[in-house]
Amino acid sequence: MNGLIAFLPVFVILVMLLVGKSSVGRAGFLGLLTTLILSGTYFHTPLEVICRSVLAGLVASLPVSVIVVASLLQLSIMEVSGAMKRIISFSRQLCCKDEVSQFLTLVIGFGTVLSAAGAVPVTVITPILVAMGYSSVMSISLSALGYDSLCTYTILGVPLVVFSDIVGVDLIFAAKHFVPFISVVSFSISVAVLYIAGGLKYIKRGFVPSLMIGLLSFLGAELAIFLKAPIITGLIAGFLIIAVLLILYRLRNGKDLMVSPKDEMSLIKAFMPWLILIFFIVCINLFEPLRNLFYKTLSVPIDLLKGRPVYTRPFWQAYTWIFASGVISLFIYRLNNQQLREIFRKTKKRVAQPFWSATVFFLIAYVMMNSGFEKTQNGFELLRVENNMIHAMAVFSAKLFKDFYPFFTPYLGVLGGFVTGTQTSATAMFANYTMETSKLLGFSPIFMTAAVAFGSGLASAISPSKLQNAAASIDRIGEEKKVFPKTILIVLLMALFTSVISYSVRKYSL
Repeated sequence: MNGLIAFLPVFVILVMLLVGKSSVGRAGFLGLLTTLILSGTYFHTPLEVICRSVLAGLVASLPVSVIVVASLLQLSIMEVSGAMKRIISFSRQLCCKDEVSQFLTLVIGFGTVLSAAGAVPVTVITPILVAMGYSSVMSISLSALGYDSLCTYTILGVPLVVFSDIVGVDLIFAAKHFVPFISVVSFSISVAVLYIAGGLKYIKRGFVPSLMIGLLSFLGAELAIFLKAPIITGLIAGFLIIAVLLILYRLRNGKDLMVSPKDEMSLIKAFMPWLILIFFIVCINLFEPLRNLFYKTLSVPIDLLKGRPVYTRPFWQAYTWIFASGVISLFIYRLNNQQLREIFRKTKKRVAQPFWSATVFFLIAYVMMNSGFEKTQNGFELLRVENNMIHAMAVFSAKLFKDFYPFFTPYLGVLGGFVTGTQTSATAMFANYTMETSKLLGFSPIFMTAAVAFGSGLASAISPSKLQNAAASIDRIGEEKKVFPKTILIVLLMALFTSVISYSVRKYSL
């Protein structure tokens, strides 16, 4: 009974999204309200613990919520300056003689690099595909799906960092648990992109390149681990994919004639905010003294729960350097006062709902994690384990799924990604629950939690918030509702492949 009641906030959010057609932010608020009420009444959590948990969740959400603001500011700068227009023009001409190569290069390769560099692929790639003449439904579907294979390494590895912090392991050790999933998921997503774009005909033509994408994604992850910089996996793998696909394309079709009108901005200048950002992040993560300084020495822990600090790492987080690259690009583009006001207006209009949506699920997760804790002389302790919501959910799931739990974990991730809209928020919401359940069943807690994370990445293709952002980028709000029936079966099938991997590594330990 306790387990079903503990799951109630998740059910409330799901019902509000599917039946009530609520926004992600409103559904999240009702889920948070349900969590607060249950934690304080049914699970007997003191008010002080609840308040501290909410504050801890707010602090823990900053790498995601603030990065939303930073990324949207960067996007507004590039739109107002004309940089985005130049990038779209360039992308339309890329691999224009072969649609299969074009789809894989733009949607998989370019999408992965964009997401890794702090951009939002659904708001960049969707307008590009529409400008190339594809339907709004297909454009939204492809832009939301394409970069999901390396969703763990989006926004310069923020989901991985949150995963390692919540699970309580080293960043490198955490990254190694994602490697078994990468090649299979990357291959399956490439095939899914081709199927949506052109059916079985495109799958046949792009099968070998899809296999190569799976291999290149795996090699990119291994190289990043070797360099002790797993958060740049998305950049390494994305650039590898683009380079190899372009080489294959040129061997088959020759070099495209890329026409650049004289009145257009240079390509280097257009890409400058992302290039500056990549330079900062690569330097910080490959130069060990800097990495140790920003990641460890200046970790700035905030200990609201006495013994379980949240490490903010303000000088290492991607949002700091996205803001920095954005400010520098203002001088490069030489924007006037009117353009600066337009940037502020666009950013202000866009940030409120995504900021709250990125925050609220961390609040829910931290209240659940600390439910039942009481203040003692030693700090805050869980004196009665049955009063903890995460424990109740874990015991219920262990009894329900038993040995089949590894098959369930990716689908839990899909549910979490659908509900929260981001892999990071889904990981925050379900990581502790998955760890606890896996321990009860004797499975590898970290591998099972990694399976949840990958499942939540796949959910980008059906997440209401992601699809709505894509539709908004082409001024077609409402079109996103037509995408869900088109992609839901594909997502569930890809989750099945992930389940097979999850089951095969269920008791493996590194």
